[in-house]
Amino acid sequence: MLSFSDMSTEPMAGKERVVSRSGNRIRFLGRVNARAHREFLYCLSDGIERGYEDFVLDFSACDRAYLWGMLPVLARVERLRRDRVAVEAVLPGDEMCKRLFHNTNWAHYLDPARYEKVHADPVQTEHGRHVPALRFRDRTAQHALVNASLDVLMRNLSLDRRTLAGLEWSLNEITDNVLNHAESPDGGLVQVNTFAEGPRVEIGVADSGQGVLSSLRQGHSHLRTDEEALHEAMKPGTTRDPRVGQGNGVWGTMSIAKVSGGSFEIASGSAAFVVSQDEVRQYRRPRWQYFHGTFVRADFRLDSGSAFEDVLGVPGSRADLVETAYETDDGDALVLRLGRESSGFGTRWAGRELRTKCRNLLNAAPEKPLLLDWEGIALVSSSFADELMGKLFVELTPLVFAARVRSRGMEPLVRGLVDKAILQRAAQAAAENDATSAETGSASG
Repeated sequence: MLSFSDMSTEPMAGKERVVSRSGNRIRFLGRVNARAHREFLYCLSDGIERGYEDFVLDFSACDRAYLWGMLPVLARVERLRRDRVAVEAVLPGDEMCKRLFHNTNWAHYLDPARYEKVHADPVQTEHGRHVPALRFRDRTAQHALVNASLDVLMRNLSLDRRTLAGLEWSLNEITDNVLNHAESPDGGLVQVNTFAEGPRVEIGVADSGQGVLSSLRQGHSHLRTDEEALHEAMKPGTTRDPRVGQGNGVWGTMSIAKVSGGSFEIASGSAAFVVSQDEVRQYRRPRWQYFHGTFVRADFRLDSGSAFEDVLGVPGSRADLVETAYETDDGDALVLRLGRESSGFGTRWAGRELRTKCRNLLNAAPEKPLLLDWEGIALVSSSFADELMGKLFVELTPLVFAARVRSRGMEPLVRGLVDKAILQRAAQAAAENDATSAETGSASG
C-alpha cells in the first residue's frame, strides 16, 4: 500500500485537483484542458523525482477532452519514451469520450502498443469534419497534412479565397517551424478542428523538441528566460537564423487569429502566452510544470470579414492552393477530379461535402468555370446525385449552373442518375415557388 508521502500534493490555491498521482498511476478527472495539462506535468515531475521509470495515465474518469489539453500531453509522452520511460494509457469509461480518444488518434499516441491508429498517414479525410492528430517528420508529410487539412476545411465550411489563403499560410508556417527549429526526433503533431457554429477553425501543433528559448538563443544570445523568448517570437521578423526563415510565422498566425476575433496560444518551457482581440495574458510556470517542447494553438473565427492581405501587408496575388491544385494547365478553368475526392458515392453526406467544396471553388474564382471530372466513377446513388448536383443546380440557379459548371468523363448510367436528380430537384423547387406565390397572392387579395 502506498504511503501518503508517495502521493502528489501540490497546493492548488483552494482549487480541487483534476489530476493526481498515486504511485506510478496518474489519474485525470473530468475535463482534460490546459489546467489538466499543467497538473499532469507536476504529477509527472514529482513521480520522476521519486524514481518511477514507468507510468500509467488513467483517463477512466474523464468525460471531456480538448485539443489544447491533449496535444501537449502527447508531446510530453513522446519525450518520455525517448528517455526510455514506459507509458501505458487507460481510456475514458465514458463511451463518447472514449470514441473521441480513438477518432482523434490520441489513444494511439498515448499507447501505440495497445491502440491502433484510426486514421493513417498520410491523412485520409473521408467525410470527416476534423483532421485527427497526426505526426509529420519531414516536408513530404507536412505538405500532405496541410493539403488534407485544407480539403477538410473546403468540404465543411463556406470560405472565401482570402480566408482560405490565410488558413493555408498559417498552417504552413506553424508546421514548418517544427521542422526548421524544434530539433525534435519525433517531428511534430498537428490537429485541425472545424466548427459550423461561428463558424471557426482550430489548429494545434505540438512538438517535444528543444523549445523556443534554446532555438532563438542561437541567433539572440541576450535571451535569458522562456518569457523573453516567447515575447521575442511573437514579434515580426524574429528567427534564430534568417537563412532558414523570415520569422513571421508565429507573429502572422497570431495576428490573423486575433483580427478574426479568435485567440492564439503559445507555450514552451516555463512560459505561456494567450492572446485574444482584447488582451494578452502571460503565464509563468513553476519548474515542476516545465513543458519540454512547444505548443501552438490558433482559433480563427471566419465570420469577421478580416482579410489575409490586410493582416500581413502582402498582395493577394500570391499562389495558393486553388491555383496550384485546382486550376487547369492553361489557367482558364478549375477542375475537380471527383474520383480523387471521396472514398464513396453512396451517401448524402458525401454529396453534401462535395457540394460545399464546389461552392468554395466557384467563389474562389468567380470568373472561371468549374469542370467536374467523373472519370473512373461507375455508379453513384440517387441521394448522392441529388445532394451534389441537384441541390447545386437549384442553389446556383439554372442559368449560372449552365454557365459555370461542366462535367466530363461521365458513364451513361451516372449521367442518367445525375440528370434525373437535377430534374426532380428543379421540379420540387418550382413547385415550392408556385406554392409560395399562391400564398402571397391569397394574402394580398
